[in-house]
Amino acid sequence: MQRQTALTWASASAWWLLTGLVWTGQMYEAFSGQVASSYLLRTEMAKAVLWIPFTMFLIWWVGRHPIERGATIRSIGWLALAVAGIIVMRALCVALFNPWIGWHAQLPSWPVLLRTSFLSDLLTAWMIIGVAHALLFARRERLRQQQHAELHSQLSQARFEALAARLDPHFLFNALHSISEVMHRDVAAADRMVVGLGGLLRQSIDGAATQHTTLGEQIELLEDYVGIEQVRLGARLRFYLDADESLYSVMVPRLLLQPLVENAIRYAIAPSMEPGSIRVTAERRENRLLLKVRDDGNSGAIVLPGQGVGLASARARLQCLFGDDFRFEVETTPGSGTCVAIDLPLQRLSEAV
Repeated sequence: MQRQTALTWASASAWWLLTGLVWTGQMYEAFSGQVASSYLLRTEMAKAVLWIPFTMFLIWWVGRHPIERGATIRSIGWLALAVAGIIVMRALCVALFNPWIGWHAQLPSWPVLLRTSFLSDLLTAWMIIGVAHALLFARRERLRQQQHAELHSQLSQARFEALAARLDPHFLFNALHSISEVMHRDVAAADRMVVGLGGLLRQSIDGAATQHTTLGEQIELLEDYVGIEQVRLGARLRFYLDADESLYSVMVPRLLLQPLVENAIRYAIAPSMEPGSIRVTAERRENRLLLKVRDDGNSGAIVLPGQGVGLASARARLQCLFGDDFRFEVETTPGSGTCVAIDLPLQRLSEAV
């Protein structure tokens, strides 16, 4: 608030000082140089400088009594009263400062001073009131936009958290289900799966309050999850990772890759008795990050794009975080499996929102 007030004072002062110089030039031309420029500079600049405090007063007064719906008549009355007061005060200032400034060789009577002030200052005062209203409404609009942006951010955060809350139990439940399938036939394998599940739980809890994690953390979680599924599926699941370690510090939405890999395992690998593979790739193209999750399983078993918690949640969370600045495509090729391709803005830790 203090900064805004100081800026308003500076702007009003600069405007009236410039106006004083313009008035000086106009009067010099009007008198064709017959009146000393020093005299014109003193009188015109003093006349302009006197407007600075009155301008600030009117801006403040408009803030208290703006002309707006529901209070138009009352506001106009208060503003007219302020203008009348300024006309009187301007005439009084001329009377008080004339001995030093020298506007008049002989000071006119008080009625003449009032009439002169009325004729010269009335329109100026109302013009300042108009500018003050413009500034007031512009400031209100900026505040509304800021509030709208904050509310939109809070809404996106709430929606993101709701989607993540829906997703976390989903993949944790599936992991527990996988462990229960193995427990009765291979206790050692089930123990290894529980260790992997511990890693999943740790990362889920540690990142629960954030929208982004690094790609490296996503890959670590992914390896824990795939490790659980590889114990359950054995040689039927082959997993490949192709990501440059220089990209591990890039920020990506939390729980982005794991649900996609889980989706591929559940619908393309697990239903088949034949070995299948899943490949996750990450590459950089200029200022974009391209992620792909590809499987070579039975394409007829895969859910359609947009169906299932993994795909639907991933797309919705990307929409929350990036608006229209992302690409999410699911391509299913008969006999070749399914590929989920994601194109995101490349963000480092300091740039992530």
